[in-house]
Amino acid sequence: KGDPPTDKVHQNPAPPVVVNTNFMPNTSNTAAATGAASAAASNGGGDDATFSPQRSDSPGGFGPDDDSQQQNVNAEQVAELKKLSMTRLKEMLKERDEKTGGKKEELISRLLKPRKPELLILRARRKEYVPKVPSSNAALMIALLLNHIPGTQGLTKERLMVLAEETGVSKESMSGDGSSFYDGWSGMKQLQEGDPALVRREKGHRYSLTTQPPESAGVAVANALHILAHREGLCTCGNPPNGV
Repeated sequence: KGDPPTDKVHQNPAPPVVVNTNFMPNTSNTAAATGAASAAASNGGGDDATFSPQRSDSPGGFGPDDDSQQQNVNAEQVAELKKLSMTRLKEMLKERDEKTGGKKEELISRLLKPRKPELLILRARRKEYVPKVPSSNAALMIALLLNHIPGTQGLTKERLMVLAEETGVSKESMSGDGSSFYDGWSGMKQLQEGDPALVRREKGHRYSLTTQPPESAGVAVANALHILAHREGLCTCGNPPNGV
């Protein structure tokens, strides 16, 4: 086995360096890009020698034409909707669970918005409770959705009130304005009613979203409300759900 090394350089050797090849640059691509940039510069380059976003005529690209195309689509939709009577527009809005009051331009504007999640529309048709967005009840449900893991101990009222305030989804301050007996917690009782209820209270006055049946429980409704909150630019969580 031999004697241990006496030279200090060999007594505490540095650990081996592990190279992750997944993050190594592709030298061939780099060389090609460098060559292309040099060629552009030698040809009087101009703007082509600098980085710019992909144009809309390239695969997966984007550009100013996209906005104009969307505007054209909206203009066509508006033109078609203007041909309809007020009665017909209100019927279409009612089918989507949208407000039906206002001038014709207001009705058309609502019809141009993305359709609500079907679960919320279905609940409204069944006369089942649907929290409005924005509202304190929507804020409470979204706070539970974002901060509680189903199957674990629920959240206390105090903690839930703080988290609901932070969502930005409540129409007014969760603590109230001081001029009324009611605050953001006043609607919690309504969330615990119905079959199934949207929120359940556990031992120790802790709260969580219901999970059964999956298609209509509190978790599903809270997810739909979360989508609406992001569409309205209200939720501050920074993590938009699928469907926004």
